[in-house]
Order: sequence, then C-alpha cells, then structure tokens
Amino acid sequence: MKILILSSKVPFPKKDGGAIATLNLAEGLSDVGHKILMLCLNTKKHSFDIKNIDKSLTKKIQFLAVNHDTGIKPLNLLINFLFSKEPYNARRFYSKEYEELLIQILKKEKPDYIQLEGPYMGYYIPAIREYSDSKISLRAHNVENEIWKRKQQKTRNPSIKYYLNKLSFRIEKLEKKILKSCDVLVSISDKDRDKLLKLSYIPSITIPTGLNPQNYPIPRQPEFPSLFFIGALDWMPNQEGIIWFIDEVFIKLRQNLPSIELHVAGRNAPEWLARKLLSHKETGIIYHGEVDDAYEFMNKYAIFVSPLFTGSGIRIKILEGMMMKRAVIATTIAVEGIPASNKKNIFICDDSEEMKGIIIDLCNNKEKYDQLAGQSRQFIIENFNTLATAKTLSDFYRTNRP
Repeated sequence: MKILILSSKVPFPKKDGGAIATLNLAEGLSDVGHKILMLCLNTKKHSFDIKNIDKSLTKKIQFLAVNHDTGIKPLNLLINFLFSKEPYNARRFYSKEYEELLIQILKKEKPDYIQLEGPYMGYYIPAIREYSDSKISLRAHNVENEIWKRKQQKTRNPSIKYYLNKLSFRIEKLEKKILKSCDVLVSISDKDRDKLLKLSYIPSITIPTGLNPQNYPIPRQPEFPSLFFIGALDWMPNQEGIIWFIDEVFIKLRQNLPSIELHVAGRNAPEWLARKLLSHKETGIIYHGEVDDAYEFMNKYAIFVSPLFTGSGIRIKILEGMMMKRAVIATTIAVEGIPASNKKNIFICDDSEEMKGIIIDLCNNKEKYDQLAGQSRQFIIENFNTLATAKTLSDFYRTNRP
C-alpha cells in the first residue's frame, strides 16, 4: 500500500517522544513493504531542514515540508477565545500552503491510506475528502482534551482555570468531530482508545510506540547511584513534574543521601525554569539543557524519574529508559498505556515519601537495582517491538482498506 502521513512537525532528529513515535512506526511500515510519504509542517518551534535528515531514513520515507509559524500570538488567542468556538491550540496548525501541497500530492500519488498524526491535522480532512478516495486514519498519540482537563483541575488561578476549561471543552468537541470524519482510529494505548471511542465509535486498534532493540545495544554500567530526568521542558506536565520532584522528594532525599545528584536534561526550558534548575546546583541538581545525544545522556546515569501528574498517552522516554536497563520510578499517570508490573520491572508511586524510600532502597542495594533493570529491558523487547507493531497495523489497514 501507499501511505501518506500528515505530521504537525518534522519528526527529526528523534529527540522527543512525538518524533520517536512518528518515525519509528513510519520506518516499521516501510520495513513491512509499504511506500511511505510524509508531509510535515515545518514549524519555527521545531524547525529542521528535511535535506539534513539521515539518508538511512530518506531511503525508507519520502519527506516533504511546508514552513509554518505555529507560535502563540496573544492578540490572535484573545480574538479566538472571544469570537470563535474552535480551540486556538489546534487552529494554529492550519496552513493554506500546506493544504495546497497536500492536494497536489493526493492528485499525483493517490495514496491508499492517509494517517493523521494527531487530531490537529484534522483540519485537512475536507481537502482529503474532496480530492481523494483514500481511507483516513487518526493516529492518536494521546487524548488531547484530557491533558488540558487535568491541567485545569490542578490550576488555582480562577481566570486561567476558566480559560483551560473552555479550551479542553473545545478540544474535546474537535476530537469528536475528527473521529466522526475518519475511517479508523489507531491509538497508542488501550486506555486512550476506550476514551476516544466514547466520543465516536469507529473501527480501531491499539498500536503502542515501538522500539527497535538494535538501536539500543546493551548499555554500559551507569554512575551509581545517580538520578536523571529527561523530557521536553516546554511541555507543562514535565515542568510541573520536575518541580514537584525537586521540592517534595529530592531536597528531602539529600538528607539521607547527601552526595546523590539529579541530572536534568530537556529542550526549550523557559527562562524561569532554567533559573530554578540552575539555582539548585549547590544542592546536587545538574542542569544540562538540551543534550545532543539523549541515548548517551541516559547511558550515563542510573535511576530515571518520571513524576507526571497531568498529560496523556505513552511516555516514550520511559520505554527507552527500560530498554536501556535503567531502573524507572514513575507516577501512575506517567505509566499510563505501559502494562508494566510495579516492583517487578518498574516502580510506580505517587507519594513523595514513598518515592523517596524507593530511591534510598535502590541506591543502597545495587543487586536489587540490577535485577529490576534487567527485567525492564526484557519487558520492552517482548511488548514494544517496532517490527511487530508495524506488521499488526499493516494487517489492520489491509483489512480496512478501500
């Protein structure tokens, strides 16, 4: 089959979960025999010249891109809030130039399937329906409205709370509309799938983000004991999570383990967050900013913490940490969509004192750390293999093709 993937950003380099999720599945679909084209919005926030994408990828996937500014403009946000019923977060991803190129591709290539990477690409469905008989697949990386509902529930400022409530309501309506306009749903987790199907029932399948074990050779022994966090620092759930961990866990942890260090890496940290992280250098927090090689960063340290209390979808960095034989300590929301077993191949807890106790126990028991880390990698190999997930999706598409 010929599959056209519509992406809201150029998913390269593979430094964040969204890029990894998009590219790994696209590669897998190519490996099982499909012709893959990917049309991307090249945003200012994630700007990348597609000419510089690795040749190993361009041999498998044909990339095209349209420059587009998705930056938040306060005046446009206000006008949208007052005079529109659409979510501003989503509307920013509509580009007339992108739509025109899409129409040209539809006429020339006549794809069998068009895979939307997230609901915000749903603004191009009318053009697809007008110029193509292709089946449309919504690949939902998360339940978008749920992210903003959870954010609204944790916000105390009445004005912001009111805005977030409106925004989450609008996004939910958009997700429902997009689902009704698509032919199939491809979710990343069963939990997300169940929530989305309540909005509109269509044929669906759960395809988790896959990892290729060959891309994750057995790592070297880490600096032990040590803690690390890596994730996009312009994403609110990560900001909230790392601040909570520092204030509620790490500072108290240092009373028991005075030499323990927390290494924090991530792109696009706002100035206020970077200042906060840098201000804790004397208390054992080492802020690395955006790292050139996430694999090498994760390869160096021992215990990966993922303290998320809002958000939706699967945390790819948790999968990578487990594949790299790192002990992972995560909150309940952080492991949504990952059927790992608490205390067997991961530690799951939401309480700061409990999390502190787990870290102390692991740091004082290297044998326990090694046992858990080994089981973590085997769990990922058995449950999140890229080729297997791509083959399953390929069979699903063939069953539900035009």
